[in-house]
Amino acid sequence: MLTPLNILTLFTNHGLPNYGVYLDFLPSDSLMEDLTRRFNVEFALMFKIDHSGYNLFAGTHNSATIPIGSDEILIKHTHPRGTPHPSYDDIQWLTLCQDFGSPQKQSVILPIGNRRITFNIHTPYLN
Repeated sequence: MLTPLNILTLFTNHGLPNYGVYLDFLPSDSLMEDLTRRFNVEFALMFKIDHSGYNLFAGTHNSATIPIGSDEILIKHTHPRGTPHPSYDDIQWLTLCQDFGSPQKQSVILPIGNRRITFNIHTPYLN
């Protein structure tokens, strides 16, 4: 079972998963940032409406592939390069989910080395 204390070690010893990993705890911002620093990839934390727990997705140095749907909520994700702005893909993901009926209006970016930011579909994005 993954815990806040063993997740770094397990991912280091066994590699990053290429699918969403179920967590029964809400990872702190500092844990998400530690994962990003250790592996130099983007991590995204999601939950599904009417389901318990969370899903953690590991991506690449500049993106993470996450599900899109009316019941998917992106709680937060990291930007390994420290970019303190949403990307075009960040805005598009949120827009598509809203088009599908998601109640999500905003999400959080944890840009490494910068302060966390909240964004919505009207936030200026980086090209």
